[in-house]
Order: sequence, then structure tokens, then C-alpha cells
Amino acid sequence: MKRFFVYLLLIILLFLFCSCKQQETPLPDAAKNPNIPAVDKMILDPKAWKDKYPLVYESFLKTSMQEGKAEENENLGGQHPIDYLEKNPNIAILYEGTGYGKEFYAARGHYYAMEDVIGTARPKPGASCLACKTAEYEKLIVENGAKVFAADFQDTAQNVEFGITCYNCHRNTPGEKVQITSPHFTKGLELLAFEPKVGTQACAQCHVEYYFEKESLEPVLPWKNGVGVDEIEAYYDEMGFYDWEHPRTGTQLIKVQHPEFEMFTGSVHDSMGVTCISCHMPKLTENGQEYRSHWAKSPLKTPEESCGQCHREDLKSVVASAQSTQKGIDAKEVEVSDKLVKLTKDLTAAIESQKLDDKTLEKLRSLHRKAQYRWDFVFVENSTGFHNEGKAWNALEDAQKYADEALGILAGLK
Repeated sequence: MKRFFVYLLLIILLFLFCSCKQQETPLPDAAKNPNIPAVDKMILDPKAWKDKYPLVYESFLKTSMQEGKAEENENLGGQHPIDYLEKNPNIAILYEGTGYGKEFYAARGHYYAMEDVIGTARPKPGASCLACKTAEYEKLIVENGAKVFAADFQDTAQNVEFGITCYNCHRNTPGEKVQITSPHFTKGLELLAFEPKVGTQACAQCHVEYYFEKESLEPVLPWKNGVGVDEIEAYYDEMGFYDWEHPRTGTQLIKVQHPEFEMFTGSVHDSMGVTCISCHMPKLTENGQEYRSHWAKSPLKTPEESCGQCHREDLKSVVASAQSTQKGIDAKEVEVSDKLVKLTKDLTAAIESQKLDDKTLEKLRSLHRKAQYRWDFVFVENSTGFHNEGKAWNALEDAQKYADEALGILAGLK
């Protein structure tokens, strides 16, 4: 009888131990930060700072408006109501097999970040899609640990009250130094051989290329080899990563996100010490009071305040030069996308006609992957080449080179 009670006690203790282990919700290492306030102390509502920083607050609210303070059309999902599929029909073929091939609008301002991610019809693998859409992301991680990444998106999003607010970049200390609240960016910084300037880090914690870890769905930055176009591709190749398989060609493709930081790094402006906020959030003076604008728009909307800080004498020519760069890159993007569409169709026809041996098919798919990845890297980067004209041109030229090589092989089969 005594032995029975000993066994029973051991079983109870084992049950309690296992139950405790199951209930643990470990934090990602990057979220174990002493600067993170207690959940009930987090100041997430931007209105809390309205009276202390009225001019900054008013400039933040401008992200809900177009020029002339007209409310944006909430049904169109774009800062300018641009439907990328309508503007460039090629991407319906290039992105076929993804949500982007069915719906792709230009992003609206920070004010609408949560509303737009909920409203898009594109599938969301988990609550990790909220990473750069809400000030409450850090709160969700503290409360739920790493399991929040794979949590149901809709269930999680319906309990989120705020989009992007002061907390994303400052936590509870607006007016003071920038604080990083995106755990994936904190981990990404550890991979870099340099430290980006604080004014760039503020924006780079969201405006980067990323992927979701397969099992946990945690956002990960592919910077192990560096932040260049080739280095990121090498990282993906090393791990055999792909976002989707094109339904026509069977090519395992990478869907690039918004690599503004990667494109800007190493540019002329970056090398001269200019940061993201220098141009996108310039210092303004109103009624004798200086403040930093939080409108966070294209510098071409505020050329005197943004570009004019350095280019005082030749402001008009600088703006014209920027616009010329963007027009050139845009035209090149269309030219390369035309070739990629032809490659997609010709490769599909060759597969269907069974003209390809396994070695040739593997080669063609590799060229397809390389070409489309480089085109996509520039196409989805929101400066249309201005952040780093040389890097953008090189990527597009390489994309064209790989597409031409594949088309040459296919032409030789006829």
C-alpha cells in the first residue's frame, strides 16, 4: 500500500511538471528586452501625446490624407488609387500562384496599416503578418510568446485596436531616442557587419525583405551573407528556400517584399550620412517651433524641406533628376517584365511539348528564378530606383541577362 501511494505521488508530480511545460510561452530572444514596458504600462494610443507634441501629432494624421487634405478612398487600398495589376498586367502572369497575382494595390499611409492588412484578400499564414502593422505587436509577443507568430490572423487581428503609432519607434518615450520594437529586426542587426544609423533603423525595422520560418512562421531577415541582391539570393539558395512554385513552369520562385533598407544601403546618400528620416521625415518650423514631420511621405512631396536641406541652389534640377531616374527605372521594369512573361510562356510550351531533358529543365528553371527574383527586388522596392540607382539598374540588367540566356536555350530547341 505504501508503495502504491509513492507511485501515485510520482505520477501526480510528473503530470504537474508536464502541464507546466506545456503552458510555457517562451519569448523570442530579441523580445527579452529590459526596455519593454509592462503590458499595462504600454502607451499605444497616439492621442496620449497629442497635447505634448501637437505639431508632430498633426503631421502623423496627414498619413490618412492625400494632398489637399482630401480623405483617401478606402475602397481602393492605395495612397494613389493604383491597382498594380491594372497598371502592369504582366504581374498577373509573373505572380500567378500567389495572392499578388489576384490582388495588388499600392500601399496607403501608416495610418491605414491595420485596416489595409485586414482588408486585403491575399492569404495571411499567421498573426506574424501583423509584425509591421500595429503598435500592439510587441504586446502580443509579451503576452503570448513565440506561439503568436502562427496564431490565426483574423482571430488575433480582431482584438487589435491600434495600427502604427508612436510606440512602434519610441515605445513610451516619444521625443527621445528611437527604440526598436520589431524582434526580427533586432535579430537581423546581429547579422550585419555594420550598424545602420538610428534614423535609418527607425524605418528599416519594417521596410525590409523577409520570409517566414517554415514551422514557427516567425519573420526572419535573410541577411546572413549580407544585404545585397546577390547575397540574399545566395542565402535563399543555400537553404533551398522558395515562396511558391509557379503553376505553369514549376519554377520555385522567391517573392520579394519591400527591400527599401537593402536597396538604400551603400547608396550615395547612405555613404554621406543621410538617413531615412532625413528625407522622409524632415525638420519643419511652424510658428517659430521646430519639429520633425511624421507624415513619412516621398521627399518629392516636400522637396524644399527634404531635398533643400542639402541641395539649396539647384533644387529644381535635383527634383527633375529624381523623376528622370524613376521614369527610366520604371520603363526598364516593364521591359524586363515583358521578357519574363515571354520566358514563362515559352518555358511552359517547352514543358508541355516534352522537349526538355531533366538537366536542361533544371537549368531553365534556375535562370527563371534568378531573373524574376532580381526584377521583383526592384519592382517592389518603393523608391522606383531612386534609393540606389546603380544597384537597381544592375539588378534589372542581370535579370534581363538571365532571361535572355533562358530564351536563347529555348529558341535553340525549335
